[in-house]
Amino acid sequence: MEAYEDFHKLVSDLRDGRIFGSTEAAEKALLFIKNQISSCETVKEIKNTLISYVPPLIKARPTSALTVNCLREVIELTIDCIKKKLSSNEIKEKICNKIDQMLKEAHESVEVIAEIGAKRIRDGDTILTNTYSYTVLKVLEKAKEEGKNISVFIPESRPGGEGIDMAVELYKRKFPVTLFVDSAVRYMMKEVDLVLIGAEAIAANGAVVNKIGTSMIALAAHEARVRVFVAAGTYKFSLETFLGEVVELTYRRPEVLLSSHELRALGNVKVLCPAFDVTPPEYIDAIITERGVFAPQAVPLIVREIFGWPPLVKDIGMLINELKRC
Repeated sequence: MEAYEDFHKLVSDLRDGRIFGSTEAAEKALLFIKNQISSCETVKEIKNTLISYVPPLIKARPTSALTVNCLREVIELTIDCIKKKLSSNEIKEKICNKIDQMLKEAHESVEVIAEIGAKRIRDGDTILTNTYSYTVLKVLEKAKEEGKNISVFIPESRPGGEGIDMAVELYKRKFPVTLFVDSAVRYMMKEVDLVLIGAEAIAANGAVVNKIGTSMIALAAHEARVRVFVAAGTYKFSLETFLGEVVELTYRRPEVLLSSHELRALGNVKVLCPAFDVTPPEYIDAIITERGVFAPQAVPLIVREIFGWPPLVKDIGMLINELKRC
């Protein structure tokens, strides 16, 4: 029962944005799966654990390409192990080792991105970012370590107000920070030298999925001729989009925006709280990855280099069905 309650809290936190960054979301999901797999005693229990937990975790945060990509690899590994008739202990060990490896590689990628990204920041720059991003935070920290005096502008990032949390983290690290209302993005852009944002996912055409408001920031920056950089590892490339699928953009509950009293007073007024949006590649100057800095239009070339062409990607639903048949 304890594991069941933990799972529902995790799903709720992922769905409602209480876990902020995509990297943190993937880490929480993977560690939960690892803990559940560790307690399995039979191959059947391992199968049932993945079949029961993976789809709801992805449904809770479908925009997180890192979560989707990592959980896909876990399922593919499990299917391969079962086909090889490995014992339950051998399968558990391989899955846990794989999860540890993926988490290690994800964090190492962020460190490399920070090194590369900091070089794009000049001393005296005022940088605008959006929402909470672990990767962006690391880039800014690295630039500060290099002795660059930079200040940061950040909108509140509603719904959820993750920008406020990002502002607190930056303040703790001694950055000069200015927090402002979301609707003032265009007004504030005249003071900005560089826009630096993270990503939930990067699509086949180089478009970036991120917290709602990112596309508005990029549009305002484009108008003001301010450069827009995206800091995101290649593990956030949404491989499904290369097969014609689209990234599902989710909504937050109306209660995130209004109190129950206010919602009742509105009667039948429809309240929408979109959580993510898509920024077109033409509004992005470069994507900073652990493999270097690339124009958004180069994303297919990077995918070809890493995964081959066309990328051999199986749908999670198809993999779950295959796992059921094993």
